[in-house]
Amino acid sequence: MQPEKNKTGVDRREMMAASVAMAAAGPSLLQGLAKATLPVATKLSAKGNPNSLYHGHAWQTLNPGFWKVENGALRRRIKNYGDRARKTGFPFHAVTHGFKYETEYDPSLPPCAIYARQWKLKDKFSISATITFQGDRPEPEEGDDPAWKMYTDGFGQFGLALGAKSIYESYTKLINTIRFVWSDDRKLRLVFSGNKQKGLSKSIDTKDVAVGDTCEFKIDVEPVAATENTESTSKIVATMTVGSEAYTIEQTVPSKMAAGYVGVTSQGILDFSVDEFNVDPLANKPLEIGVADCLSCYPLGDSLAQNEAGDWTVKFIGLFASDGDTAELRIADSQDPEGGWQSVPVAGSAKIVTNKWRSNTSVILASLPANPAEKTMYYTVWKDGVNVTADSRVGTDACGPGSGLVGDVPGGGNYVGRLPQLKAPYKMCGLSCHAINEGLQQRVDGQWKMTGRRDDWIIRDQPTVESYKHLDDYDFQVMLWEDDVWYMELVMYPPSTDDAYNIVAHSICGPTSRWQMMRHWNVINPGDHDYGMDDVKGPEQIAIRNVEGLGQDRDYMRRNFQIVHHLTTGAEEVDPTINPKKWRAWKMPDRDFTLIVCDSRLWRSSQDVDIWDDAGWGKFKSLYDRTDPTRSLLGEEQFAWLQEQLATDSSPLICLTGISGLHTIWTGAKYGKTSPSMNHPMKFSQRDRVTADYAGWVKAGADRVLELLGSRQGIATVYGDVHNGCIMTNQEHRVVECSFGPIGRSGGRGVIPGFGPKMKDVDDRDLEIHSLYHAKYSTPSLDPHEKGTPYYWNFLEAEFDTTKAEPTIGMRIRNLVDPPNQTPRGGGDLEVTVSQTGQSQLSTIAAFKTLPNADVRFSDVSGKPIQGTRSSADGSVRAQAMIDVPAGTTVIATAFDGKKVSSQTKTTT
Repeated sequence: MQPEKNKTGVDRREMMAASVAMAAAGPSLLQGLAKATLPVATKLSAKGNPNSLYHGHAWQTLNPGFWKVENGALRRRIKNYGDRARKTGFPFHAVTHGFKYETEYDPSLPPCAIYARQWKLKDKFSISATITFQGDRPEPEEGDDPAWKMYTDGFGQFGLALGAKSIYESYTKLINTIRFVWSDDRKLRLVFSGNKQKGLSKSIDTKDVAVGDTCEFKIDVEPVAATENTESTSKIVATMTVGSEAYTIEQTVPSKMAAGYVGVTSQGILDFSVDEFNVDPLANKPLEIGVADCLSCYPLGDSLAQNEAGDWTVKFIGLFASDGDTAELRIADSQDPEGGWQSVPVAGSAKIVTNKWRSNTSVILASLPANPAEKTMYYTVWKDGVNVTADSRVGTDACGPGSGLVGDVPGGGNYVGRLPQLKAPYKMCGLSCHAINEGLQQRVDGQWKMTGRRDDWIIRDQPTVESYKHLDDYDFQVMLWEDDVWYMELVMYPPSTDDAYNIVAHSICGPTSRWQMMRHWNVINPGDHDYGMDDVKGPEQIAIRNVEGLGQDRDYMRRNFQIVHHLTTGAEEVDPTINPKKWRAWKMPDRDFTLIVCDSRLWRSSQDVDIWDDAGWGKFKSLYDRTDPTRSLLGEEQFAWLQEQLATDSSPLICLTGISGLHTIWTGAKYGKTSPSMNHPMKFSQRDRVTADYAGWVKAGADRVLELLGSRQGIATVYGDVHNGCIMTNQEHRVVECSFGPIGRSGGRGVIPGFGPKMKDVDDRDLEIHSLYHAKYSTPSLDPHEKGTPYYWNFLEAEFDTTKAEPTIGMRIRNLVDPPNQTPRGGGDLEVTVSQTGQSQLSTIAAFKTLPNADVRFSDVSGKPIQGTRSSADGSVRAQAMIDVPAGTTVIATAFDGKKVSSQTKTTT
């Protein structure tokens, strides 16, 4: 009997075998055992090296940077690059939240835990571990305060953990976990984490444990007979043995409190190794855990280019869970190529790199076997000779309650990568604010409700079940991940490179997101939270990466800038001290649509309008108003680049992203009762960090950009971050603007007084609001949501159609669970033709003929570029609106088809 294959031609058993081959050495994660010793020795690379910064597939944690494998043992990792971050890094936070901003702070880290993924135990069971104390806490480093918690007795701890309802209970998410630890004040402690468990914690004195000593930890859990009227309880007997000394703590707790994942825990900077970890599950059965050693391997669409030889190339970013040597891509025009994927030639390969700011990543420049405008192509990912394309987590206990992974993948995890044909009409999905926050939305009694907020779904990769269930029906080609793509610091300020990648992996490499990224072309444009700190913008963030003592860890911000620039552009090396110039334009292969990516955060003017007041000159407060005409939104160099791009680009339709809120329709900070931005939103507070997020806060810069975008037809601008879905048009410049998101977050910005279908913004611009999908409102008329409807998590459905006689732009806001045949959200959508965009024209160039399928650019007689367009297959050029060119002007039209050039003069009428 032949193995059953799905439509991608990948055998399920082969997929699982490849998955297991990448798992930790020792008992398979998929193998059921009556009594199990989890492997703490791991063979992680193809060469079987037992030393690695990766903790092994048998374990999972929110904080992988606390762990490594050394000499075959799970080992505490003490020092990491960028491990001294603080929660509030800019003075603006203190202004908004009303606290005193201090530049000196205690960077001691909360406790961490790592769990055995295979074992979620209840009722009667035992766990034990052999732990060797490898090193006492070091002396304070130069400049450190000896009073910091990490240097004080009792803060350093190691031992066992049980009762976790999620394998991501660690750090500040230790909500249900019970910790049995020895601490360096010579005490043995049974520590209960949550507020409901107060009063249960116990401690006893012990003799000193010296460096080199081996400790045997053991916990026995056994239910206590319950009466008819009492809650079921269990007795915990926790013992630590060191040499001939044994110490025991006992406690009786509700049985549900002791049930959950089990593992190892630590706090402080004591060095230790876990030489053995044992589970005696008794009646408990092991979980079936599939693994994905390829977390994702996604194409960066904006890197697509045609080289001098005429071949099309594109960069892929490979993210892997464990060590390896080489990543390879095989690309074909079939999901099931003849001879199997192993017979397809390698399209590109690259080393898998780990350094202080990279964690098992690979940048692969791949050559495509065809022009992507002519056909859809498919790809598989190979790591050290093994096909790791499919996601074997799907359909196993690696997904579901407690796992942090929802696992909603239409068609399952047995898929290959796809590169959709890039041909008009161009369909783009806009995604923003992808937060791995608490709680999962599920259908309960016919209505949508949040569940598991404080237990099973403390961390989750998707905010709702059925996320993107109908995504394939939209026929998207491009996924635009725009602003706050992974919220690096929402759960914690990640104290290691590995912790940061863990947050990224949950946001864009969970089963659903992995499937999205590996089935579409991707453009990733990060926002402030993606860099690991709120309000990262302007000159302040340059200073904080270059000057110590400003209230945030300089290395933390440097590391995050390196990670983000690497993952979004494919840069192999990143200078952490400079501002990345990441503005760019992606022109489709048929040259009829362009996606422009701007950066309106890192290159704008400083938010600080009160520098004289800060210097003690209070009578000169706020001399530099946000409307000051010298204020810049994009910086001189980026604005000049955008100006040239719009004057020369030949695409009849252009979408611009990265400028968050040109129009000032959203209110500001919600904190406090006297915020001018909340109580008088038509007069923004000069120092409101929320309104300063908007591009429109820099009024003069926004005005210049609106003038520029209105200087030609066929332009739309889209953005994320404001946590609202909204489609609007500027009535003067006729610029289409659209916001979208959030996905997983809440807290949509409030709307200003007078908000409605026809309105003026704070700066007196006339607007028409076509759609509003808000946390409170379902239409531009501010109608409330109907009871029982899903939460407003949403994405943008955008279509740019150049196949019509007059190209069109279409935009619709969709809930994550919506099929395309459902009425769009927000009370309306938008469908406009090219002639309905751009400012009023001064003149027209009549239709004419030139070279077929050519870029046509118009310039004045001095050579100054005006605008561009494309000729059709028969050389026709439709009539062109000239917005800033008076009638009677001589214009030079130059056509270039890649080989030949043709020029002619035209007179505007």
